[in-house]
Amino acid sequence: MKLFKRMFIVSKQKDILLLIVLTLLACLFVLPQNLSASAVKDIAVLPFKNITGNSGCNIEDAVTEMLMTELAKNKNFHIVERQRLNEILKETKLQMSGLTDPSNAIKFGKLTGAKYLISGNITLCASEESKSSFIINYGKQKSNVELKVRIIDLETGIAIGGSEGKGSSDRSSTSFDPSIVGINNVNPIGSGTTKAERAGILIEAASQAVAQLNNNLKALFPLEGYIIKKDGDTVIIDIGKGMVSEGSRFEVFQMGEELIHPVTKKKLGQEKAKVGEITIDKVLEEFSYGKIASGKESIKVGNIVTLSKN
Repeated sequence: MKLFKRMFIVSKQKDILLLIVLTLLACLFVLPQNLSASAVKDIAVLPFKNITGNSGCNIEDAVTEMLMTELAKNKNFHIVERQRLNEILKETKLQMSGLTDPSNAIKFGKLTGAKYLISGNITLCASEESKSSFIINYGKQKSNVELKVRIIDLETGIAIGGSEGKGSSDRSSTSFDPSIVGINNVNPIGSGTTKAERAGILIEAASQAVAQLNNNLKALFPLEGYIIKKDGDTVIIDIGKGMVSEGSRFEVFQMGEELIHPVTKKKLGQEKAKVGEITIDKVLEEFSYGKIASGKESIKVGNIVTLSKN
């Protein structure tokens, strides 16, 4: 009898354990996909190439570092460290030029964890200096820099867009040359634009180009997150301080069927349908509260929210 009771208890425990496992599995299927995903986008930036033909324009490293620094200021982006990027390229023997090939790009994305790759060129890097003189020499140094980038989706290996930035800077200088009025053996007063100053003007132009490029890139990567909780007409999204502010308006989308090419079997993306809008009224460190402006019945936990451009 005791043996029977013991067997019954063991059997009961197994049933309970099985029920727990099945419940957990069911939760996995019921919970919205990508709920734990972050609004932060992982981006790798390749070193810029100088394709201007101007060998005296050595600003490739400076431009690359400036862009990485500007992108890193935005909490919406996570930038792959340059050292880490170089180590992966060295270990895999991948060439930077070869990352435009879809298969190499996908492989690179898996190794770095990056979602997007920015590949850029310096398309204009020019400096000119004009002078006019009589007793006083007037010099004007002007520099122009133009940058262009391609953005590659590292999950598909396909270029999804591009952007550009332009910058210019100029500076005037004067010097007095005594020899012009017959006074010899006296050094000119002032030295015009020095080599260091000319380099500084060029960097100023490059900095302007990077700033414009950074703003254009932010527009190409709209801020996205997820609704992680809903209570009546109040929702919580997984976007916090530094990325959103009170009064920000988000559109809410329900993700639909994943689209796969019938011949190539390549994943093309997912259908997306707008189901409502929310307005942020309280921002905390890691998340924010919002009020549903429309679509109260349709909005659900797991829906994607995208910062409205309007």
